[in-house]
Amino acid sequence: MPKLPLVLTLFSLALTLFLAALDIVIVITLYETIGQKFGDFASIGWLVSGYALPSALFTLLWGRLASKFGLKTSLIVSILIFEIGSLIVAVSRSMGMLIGGRVVAGCGGSGIQSLVFVVGTSLVAERNRGFVIMVLGFAFAIAFAIGPVLGGAFTEHVSWRWCFYINLPIGGLAMAMLAFSYNPSDKSLRDTVTSKIRVVRNYRYSQLISREFWPFAFRFIVFELDLIGFALSSTGFVLFMLGMTFGGNEYPWYSGTIISYLTVGGVLILSWFPYDFFILYRWAALHNNGAQPIPLLRWSLCSLSGMITTSFTVFFGCFAFNMQSVYVVQFYQLVHNSGPTSASMHLWAFLVATILCIILIGKLTSASGQIKPVIVFGVMVGMIGSGLLTLITTSSTTGDTIGYCILPGAAFGCILQGTLLSAQVQIDRESPDVHTLFIEATALNAFSKSLGMAFGGIAATMIFTNSVKDLLKHTTTNLPPFTSIEALIAYRGQNYDGPQSALSRVFVKGIKNVMYAALGCYAVALLFGIFTSSKKLIFAVQKTDDFERSSAEATVREKVSPTGVDSST
Repeated sequence: MPKLPLVLTLFSLALTLFLAALDIVIVITLYETIGQKFGDFASIGWLVSGYALPSALFTLLWGRLASKFGLKTSLIVSILIFEIGSLIVAVSRSMGMLIGGRVVAGCGGSGIQSLVFVVGTSLVAERNRGFVIMVLGFAFAIAFAIGPVLGGAFTEHVSWRWCFYINLPIGGLAMAMLAFSYNPSDKSLRDTVTSKIRVVRNYRYSQLISREFWPFAFRFIVFELDLIGFALSSTGFVLFMLGMTFGGNEYPWYSGTIISYLTVGGVLILSWFPYDFFILYRWAALHNNGAQPIPLLRWSLCSLSGMITTSFTVFFGCFAFNMQSVYVVQFYQLVHNSGPTSASMHLWAFLVATILCIILIGKLTSASGQIKPVIVFGVMVGMIGSGLLTLITTSSTTGDTIGYCILPGAAFGCILQGTLLSAQVQIDRESPDVHTLFIEATALNAFSKSLGMAFGGIAATMIFTNSVKDLLKHTTTNLPPFTSIEALIAYRGQNYDGPQSALSRVFVKGIKNVMYAALGCYAVALLFGIFTSSKKLIFAVQKTDDFERSSAEATVREKVSPTGVDSST
């Protein structure tokens, strides 16, 4: 790929990823403001969960769509969906409308977070992937650094709605740059658009009611997109997370509602694995005319020990990081009564370390090809840093918390970069499906990362709220009765009584319990990290193969299905 288009494409990818990452963290400081605006503190946790859940669940499906319809098309569509969701949130007039917009944005954001890494790493030779991931990881970390500050500034000085309006011009610029600079098929933009229009115009729409079309559509939906597997996994995760969200808060843990959520959700998640690994293949043998199905979770991919260890390492690492970052901000807002902007500034203690590690590791992996030492170093440092964060007290100074956050921040940078590279090198380069497997390995890593973030946010809120409720039963604070923790937090902001008060000590104990849970997550991540694969990046200079020269749109050949559908579009 020529240098200028490569630079412009990487910049557009970084800008796109920056946008999706910004939407994850910009809402951290909006809880109280939006809760008061719509008078619904009980649902405010879905400001994050409404985005995080679909962002995690749709990741594998986007990988499948990209392998079928092309990377460029899929990525542009994901940006459009993200922009539509952001607009819905920005103009929302109720909490339900706002949550709905966050769900739509999360669906598009999941495509962005997985596909930008596929596109970026497919533009260069394997030995240079570390540099590309460094660039994209840098954009991700910058978004995490400035997102809460930007959200606080908009909330305090303009309007919280601008936290979402800002996505529209940035997303439009990124999408335009991507459309003009990324050209995997070596056709001009005009020719590409013309060919797409020609396919749509010339398609024989009468076939949609033909006898041959519906069996084809059924096989495509069930055996190639695996929408039944997607339905099992998404429904299961949503129900399980709803149980974690409402348990001990709106319903007691022993209630039939919570038990049903957790049980049915857990059964559906567990059913997903045998369905994708075994049942779908047997079904296809009977009804798919001998053609092999393509499950969202391929046994050939998931059975690789290197893929298993990297997936669990990034899942538990992101699980812990999200818990830590959110509740460091909450520590300053709840205990020290800091405003949204000043409280979110303390995230920089994490993210400066993350950015420095991303840059350093990008150079080291490009030079040496070594991946496992990066992961092992990350999980070990993360465990030590998580232990330090459990030392936080009402008397902790700004210097103390900055010192506590440096190591977890460095660990996050190591884990993000190392696990993605490790997942990609597990792919057999001699396989005839190498390009599809590469996309799906990258999507699986993104799925594990997003799911860890989603579970981390929900688990942290669950631990904190249940801890505070339990502690308040045994602490004399002379507080009026509250129906929810969110209402208590709103009261706290209007009736602040100092960092050493009884309520401050209750909040700190709740935050410490979150940090202990994060420490446990890093202990599990350390276990998996030690056993990650020792495979290295290919360092020797060699001829770039078809896979590294192009994306899926360049390698997909013109095929016409029995119904006349052009599969390359």
